[in-house]
Amino acid sequence: MLIRDSNTTVLFEGTAEVLEGYAEVFGCPVKKLKTRKLTPLYLKDGAVEVDGLCIKVSGSTIPESWENIVEEIESNEWRRILLIGETDTGKSSFAVWLINRLGGRKCVIDADIGQADIAHPGAMGMGTALQCPSLSEIEISEGFFVGTTSPLGNETRCLMGFARLSTMAEGDWIIVDTTGWVRGKRARNYKLAKLEVFRPDVVVCMGTTPYYLDEYNTIAIESFVPKKRSRELRGAIRGECYAEWLKNTRPVTINANEVKIGNTTLFKGRELRDGILTEIFNRLIFAELGSDFLNICVKEEHIGMEAIKLLKEVYGVEDVNIFTPDCFSNLAVGIYSSRYEGIGLIKSIDFNSRKIDILARAKDIRRIEFGEFRIEDGKEVFTRVP
Repeated sequence: MLIRDSNTTVLFEGTAEVLEGYAEVFGCPVKKLKTRKLTPLYLKDGAVEVDGLCIKVSGSTIPESWENIVEEIESNEWRRILLIGETDTGKSSFAVWLINRLGGRKCVIDADIGQADIAHPGAMGMGTALQCPSLSEIEISEGFFVGTTSPLGNETRCLMGFARLSTMAEGDWIIVDTTGWVRGKRARNYKLAKLEVFRPDVVVCMGTTPYYLDEYNTIAIESFVPKKRSRELRGAIRGECYAEWLKNTRPVTINANEVKIGNTTLFKGRELRDGILTEIFNRLIFAELGSDFLNICVKEEHIGMEAIKLLKEVYGVEDVNIFTPDCFSNLAVGIYSSRYEGIGLIKSIDFNSRKIDILARAKDIRRIEFGEFRIEDGKEVFTRVP
């Protein structure tokens, strides 16, 4: 569709090319842009060709409160900015608006592990930019593999990653985008812990200010999102993101004795084979005993709670992990060299030689971190690994 107009916002999903005149997305001048979500392109004057969903609106759709807050942030020199709001309230969009409106070098920490833009779902990412039409356009400089797409039940690991990136962040302005998990006691404590780690100069709240932020400097602004995304659409977007990050991966075999293995107890104990285990498990593949864990790999997993309780008492451990080799097929892992390289997939594990076959981009692999889900046909499948 060809649109020739002035002072017009074109909400589009697909590809847009500015043929003449001037257009911008969240304050960033653009000539051509492809997007997977409804995006407001403001056409000051000229013509734009859109391939995909397209809605034309008169004037700018940017809320007035967004315009005003930039001046307030600059005049008060609030350098450390953290964004809070529920899912689909415009946090990422406002982060882009700040990047394009504030002068100097902006460092962005994308801590939204569910709908990650700088990294991929399941990981936090950080990068710097002067201008950009979307957070996904920012090149990742460092990341942290969390291994799950929700902070619920994984608050400690999420805070570990957030603390690590916060200490590394450098720029004239540091902007933090967060998840939409804001309701309930656990969400409240999680957000407060993040605030203690980051110590922002100002907390920008999308829509309303949560009651538990009364001790912090807060500003509430209008939420803005062109279109709410369904659970199915958000899942489809994550699938596309995985596919993009897994492009150009190659088979690599690593040895667990030579490469660090994190976020798991696998290969952290001494190998174990005794009469008790062989009596309970007819098809035992591998077992190891650590100071507080017992890992058991079998061909088929069928065991009751009484047997697990017995194993805990006999071996004096807190955790008994029973799993099959299939649990590791297409398991998502974080790949590290001297920095975070992105997501990879485990294809198989040889428990005797401790060799792990994976798909990864990086050549110099120094560490891998196990995730809590496998990727099957672009979708996450929860799996239980040690």
